[in-house]
Amino acid sequence: MRFFFYGTLLDRDVTALVLGRRLPPQAYAAASLPGHARRRVQGATYPIVIADPSDEVPGAIVGGLSDRDVAHLAAYEGPGYRIAPLRVKVLGKMDVVSVFEPIQSRLKPSREAWDLTVWQRRHKKSFVDRLKRALSVHPAYSRQ
Repeated sequence: MRFFFYGTLLDRDVTALVLGRRLPPQAYAAASLPGHARRRVQGATYPIVIADPSDEVPGAIVGGLSDRDVAHLAAYEGPGYRIAPLRVKVLGKMDVVSVFEPIQSRLKPSREAWDLTVWQRRHKKSFVDRLKRALSVHPAYSRQ
């Protein structure tokens, strides 16, 4: 399976923790999501995408994901997201891939744009610490 990642999963350390393995660099292909903007979620440090015809969200298409990987990703994303097919741009062409799309009734965007580099500098360490604790106790992340 292939997914478009646009937020914390672009950080390969986060993805490795969630999947229980590190993906090879060739699993990632630079891509973008036209017609959307990336905003920080109100009260959180992670992003959501919202419709915005004048914007485009940078990210990556990640391929080679197994059903087990998708189950781990879905558990990580939680009930605030649903898997949806969306059109993304890769190498100048449009392609349909799966995206963790926010459920707007559960997650509200702030006015603040979200940037991966800023997030990594300001929030990654505490986020990863919380993620490691959650992974150690959450049954959905069983590595069996």
